[in-house]
Amino acid sequence: MSQGTVTSADAEARARSAGLPVVDFDPECDPVFKDDPLGTIRAAQQIGDIFYSTAARGFWVVSRHDLCREISQDPAGYSNRETFTFYRNPPPVFQSPANLDPPDHAKIRRLIAPLLSPAAVRRLEPRARASVAAIADEVAERGACDFMADVALRIPAEVFLEQMGLPLSRTDEIIATRLLPGKLNASNDPDGTLLAAAVSEVRSMFEEVVAERRRRPADDVPSYLLSQTVDGRPLSDEEVLQLCHTLLGTSLGTTASTMAFLFQWLAGQPEMRQRVRDTPEMVRGLVDEAVRHFPAIPMVSRTVRADREVHGVPWKEGDRLLLLLAAANADPEVFPAPAQVDPDRHPPRHLGFGGGGPHRCAGALLAHMELRVLVEEWHRRIADYHLGDLSDLTHEVSVAIRMTSLPLVVGTADVSSAR
Repeated sequence: MSQGTVTSADAEARARSAGLPVVDFDPECDPVFKDDPLGTIRAAQQIGDIFYSTAARGFWVVSRHDLCREISQDPAGYSNRETFTFYRNPPPVFQSPANLDPPDHAKIRRLIAPLLSPAAVRRLEPRARASVAAIADEVAERGACDFMADVALRIPAEVFLEQMGLPLSRTDEIIATRLLPGKLNASNDPDGTLLAAAVSEVRSMFEEVVAERRRRPADDVPSYLLSQTVDGRPLSDEEVLQLCHTLLGTSLGTTASTMAFLFQWLAGQPEMRQRVRDTPEMVRGLVDEAVRHFPAIPMVSRTVRADREVHGVPWKEGDRLLLLLAAANADPEVFPAPAQVDPDRHPPRHLGFGGGGPHRCAGALLAHMELRVLVEEWHRRIADYHLGDLSDLTHEVSVAIRMTSLPLVVGTADVSSAR
């Protein structure tokens, strides 16, 4: 596919000619996204089902559920080649599953599928339960925590780091290094220097692991990848490194983000916490709602592969699209009372794991299990908790969104002293 010759000025002119809103919707640099990213994205429904943003390099924005689903499920019409549609200076794209188009995408997904299959996830569940139990006991004894750092980021790391061939003794360092790119964009790293250094450091970690596994294979992800073939040939070291980089990032930050948003909400919902304790079978529905209402990846990118008209909108090859999954998940035409977190909402038609289609999140089963186990095991040990001082709370906005911190205090809030 050619890159197309579309320009932002041309795209903006087409939007205006079609009578569509043209606005400065800027997730990269507008501070409102750091204050309330999900609320800001959901509010874009009020701008329009489709509109054009002049921010960064210019891109079309889609907010309606059926349109986001339609585009997500049409890889022949829309490419995944670009991840950072709303960045002014997008970093180089790894050839990871998320950025591959058919037929290459299917080959890699088949290769990594056994690592994230139902059977593989079931084998990891006891480790997840042990991790949550130990962490919850620590928090109960201390009486408070930074839920993001002490809980949400630790659990996925303790479940999956050793699977990646990385030592648990370096958990804090690895988390900080791998998630650093999520903090960087044109507002704080205009020339990309910090981003390049962070990517290089993660790469160095895995270069050591891959070299060691070539000499001495182990029961872990790098060894598995080194034993696999694509199109009849072994994976190259470069392909293994890129896959390791992708799997590590998706296994850490995205699940942690939804955990934090869910517990921020649960902290103010004593009735729901009691329901979790009384009827633990409802936790699966609660987790589905958490993924709908608090998607860690609230926006995904596509690139138009050929000139086409979609619902009266003239798109050209090379047009950049930003699909607002968080807005689609709050579409009142699909989800009655979308602002409510309703564990009994069925069926779960949300787009929280990437919009469906071939690029649905490969780690969805792992994320769902970790969220479910966290809710179950935590509430067996800690029934009551409330939010601490949120005055310093902000959010990192990249492909994924994350809270910088979430102070949580064990016990019921002292309402009288708060007045």
